[in-house]
Amino acid sequence: MTVSCIEEIFFKYVENGKAEHPEHFREKSYTPHSMRHTTATHMLEAGVPLIVVKNFLGHASIQTTQIYAEISQRTADRELKAWNDRWFLKKEESSAKDSENSMIPDFLT
Repeated sequence: MTVSCIEEIFFKYVENGKAEHPEHFREKSYTPHSMRHTTATHMLEAGVPLIVVKNFLGHASIQTTQIYAEISQRTADRELKAWNDRWFLKKEESSAKDSENSMIPDFLT
């Protein structure tokens, strides 16, 4: 297939999508590259390793993939919360359990 053939098919489906679900389209126009970018972002958000995304996209360098394979703010918030819960809530829970089971006064722990 030629580039123009791919673009024509892509634009046809974008127009069909806009007609059926205009609420899902923020921009005036989309390119096949925007679909590629979105696919890379969704793959990363789903937990696919960056090196796998790089190979899927056919990039020679992982730096190329990092440039435009961004994650959403929602994903960043979710990951930060998971990290926070993993590192800080466990410590608080374990120290609460330790203080219940320990004969050592709280001010010494």
